[in-house]
Amino acid sequence: MRRRFRSESKFDGEERQKVQNERSNSTRRLNWWLASKTKGGDSMRLRTKSSPQTRRIPSDLHSDQISVLLCDDHPLFLLGLKTFLERQNGIRIVGEATDADTLLRLATRLQPQIVIMDMSTAKKNEFSILHQLAEFCPETKVIIITGYCDPVDLLRSIRAGAQGYLFKSSDPILILKAIETVRDGKPWIQREITPHLFDVITDLSKAASIPPIQTLSLREREILRLVAEGLSNKEIANQLHLSVQTVKVYLTRIFHKLGVRNRVEAAQYAIVHMNEWVD
Repeated sequence: MRRRFRSESKFDGEERQKVQNERSNSTRRLNWWLASKTKGGDSMRLRTKSSPQTRRIPSDLHSDQISVLLCDDHPLFLLGLKTFLERQNGIRIVGEATDADTLLRLATRLQPQIVIMDMSTAKKNEFSILHQLAEFCPETKVIIITGYCDPVDLLRSIRAGAQGYLFKSSDPILILKAIETVRDGKPWIQREITPHLFDVITDLSKAASIPPIQTLSLREREILRLVAEGLSNKEIANQLHLSVQTVKVYLTRIFHKLGVRNRVEAAQYAIVHMNEWVD
């Protein structure tokens, strides 16, 4: 009885091995047939427990896809944007970040075609991240997304190297259009933002055509003259019959218009630009 049991156990083991071999052969034949019918070879290849290795991706599979790196300091929005873009044909998300340091590190290593980042991250440290991306990733194009339009930030981001600009509330189709347009080397600014951009350009043009000192009112120019002569706030107040507090208010306005920080710089500015004074 003991010998018979061992013989049956051996027979059962051989039968199981035979069945497994037949299944493995059938799977290989099916994989070969699917590969011959499918472009890209093993995109439909089956995986079984007998072949646990991950599916190999052909090296040229992503050649026509746009590589995109995402950055936003709001994880929930970042997840939504990533989920949407991953479902689109022709786009491949290569990484994601929630801060400028991580973004720069990933971009330098991955060299994506497109970086999509939020304005709050882009504008930190005087838009330094945009300058760094231009230096370390010269082929990478940057698209900025924002929750609201600040025309000044828009213009500064463009000067720093951004090629695209759109709202976070935009139709998702617009994001796809922006990616394709910027990838082709063309700027893309959402239509609703254009009037704001023209407004700030117009304001800057007007400001550039008029010397700052000529933007001062007659009273402000008078106070600036006395500051340049070395008078104190109290002395200026007595001479013009004003309160000291009123003189301080005028000085604050003067500093802002001239782009100076204190009365010493204001006096120096007045002396240097004396020829621009118009009475």
